[in-house]
Amino acid sequence: MTRITILGDSLAALSAAHHMLDKISEADIHIITERAEVGLIGEVPGLTPSWPPCSSHWISEMASQTPNEESTAVRGAWFLKALGIQLSKRGCTFHLRTRVTATSEAEVRFVGAGPMGSSTIPFDHLLDLRPTGQELGQWHGLVCRTEDAPEAKLSGSRSDGTTEVWTKDAPERNKTTLQEMTWMGEDPTSFISNEVEVGMQLAQTIVDTIIHPVEQ
Repeated sequence: MTRITILGDSLAALSAAHHMLDKISEADIHIITERAEVGLIGEVPGLTPSWPPCSSHWISEMASQTPNEESTAVRGAWFLKALGIQLSKRGCTFHLRTRVTATSEAEVRFVGAGPMGSSTIPFDHLLDLRPTGQELGQWHGLVCRTEDAPEAKLSGSRSDGTTEVWTKDAPERNKTTLQEMTWMGEDPTSFISNEVEVGMQLAQTIVDTIIHPVEQ
């Protein structure tokens, strides 16, 4: 069985894992993240012109947060959680609160929470999608009832009756704001589509080496 280790739990990382399982269902995929939870911690832009932005079988039940025909946004953190839940159903292993200390050509060394403490994970293929720390623009976001949403070019309506708005400048505080967010990135409107596409492309590169290995 081919073991694939993915470092990081970003949308691109989760998309890559799903794509690899679509192509190689028996793959043994491990996702390593320093965070204590996949999704729901922190917020990312959820603007999306169409739903779903990926294969529908990647997404677990989202109840009231499931976009409808009129939706132009989804709660980003819930979307990430839904992808993670579905990966768990598909047999993916998550290593939470786990910090990678070193990598080699065949294994990852880590220090983590829980009974294992510190150990190594051997792998056949490694995909490193941890944050690079490169400087990106900061965006400010807010969520409010749709009827209270301020005029903004970058906004999207959710199925629960709220609207998500993103601006480069900090929005003016008002009594109708339900949530305030900050996000580092290039463009909130293309975040979801770009991350899904990047994850699929990187995953396909690995899939190709497994299905069509280079002859020595």
